[in-house]
Amino acid sequence: MSKEDFMYTLELGDYKYIFEYDTIEELKEQLAITKEMHEEILDLEQYKKVNKIVNEQKKVELQGYTTFANLELKFVSYLKEELKETGAKLSNSSFKAYANTFNKLKSFFESCDIRNINEARFKAFRSYLKNDLKLNAKTVNIQMIYLSKFLDYGVKQKILDNNEAKNIKQYVEKNLKKENFTKEDFENIKNYNYDKYYQNIFEILKHSGMRISELYNLKSEDIKKDENNIYYFQINDAKTDNGNREIPIHKTILDMVLSLKFPISSKTSNAFNKEVLKQLYLVIDKNSTKSLHTFRANFVSKCINNYHDSIELIQTITGHSLGGSKKLTIEGYAKSFDLVLKQKVVNSVAY
Repeated sequence: MSKEDFMYTLELGDYKYIFEYDTIEELKEQLAITKEMHEEILDLEQYKKVNKIVNEQKKVELQGYTTFANLELKFVSYLKEELKETGAKLSNSSFKAYANTFNKLKSFFESCDIRNINEARFKAFRSYLKNDLKLNAKTVNIQMIYLSKFLDYGVKQKILDNNEAKNIKQYVEKNLKKENFTKEDFENIKNYNYDKYYQNIFEILKHSGMRISELYNLKSEDIKKDENNIYYFQINDAKTDNGNREIPIHKTILDMVLSLKFPISSKTSNAFNKEVLKQLYLVIDKNSTKSLHTFRANFVSKCINNYHDSIELIQTITGHSLGGSKKLTIEGYAKSFDLVLKQKVVNSVAY
């Protein structure tokens, strides 16, 4: 055994300790000594910084400050209790969106007492999102809507006296007309030398109208067959209740789907989305308005053109919201449309 085999590396935070040992007992002893020494180093180097943080936190607690850090804890706790009480549903993506906005607020305002933040400061935060973080107008507006929602909660709970952000105007958003894929686009995607994995993903998206997040969340048990031997995707983790639905599997992709293993990726949802989008942009101009969602737009367009008198039926396939009385009639009494009808619509889609 070489001497290299008796070297041990211990990483603690930003520090790395490397030492030799001859026996396990010596290794254990050295580990204990090193960890104790590490604590002493941290105490010496971090004393002033830690002491300042602790003092600031004590100051906040003693003066009864309401920071965005503790408002977040109260807001999320309240939201979860409300959802539990009402039986309503809020997707994980919504919680992540709230957390994303809170993180930006905590970074910008740090330990400021929210009760002392006026409209001008919230406008400065809006400018920070646009000019420093380079977010587009639509994204900034969404972040400001969330901010106002958090402040409204604070007012309702008597944590704050008023919502200083409620009168802040939204940025004007550029209304870019969304483009659909052309026949040439589909030919280019089909003929590009993609790995079979990505080609299968594109085929599923364009023949099902699923969102990329819905495909990502599919599990093997979500590929089902009904009493009429119709195979379908059971969508369970959609953004809304309307999104939870059954989509018959298009005849063109049935064999391929049955041969695949789901979940289709072990990466995070965000990483998977970026990975597939990067592949799409090998063929499609990334400066256009076309994206992975465009597959869904093309699918819906095909369905509507083929069955223009069956909009409600198409809405149950795509997961779009039904109108009030129609929703009650279709979902409450008819228990949605039969899969046989849905299959006709789905199978009519051709490229």
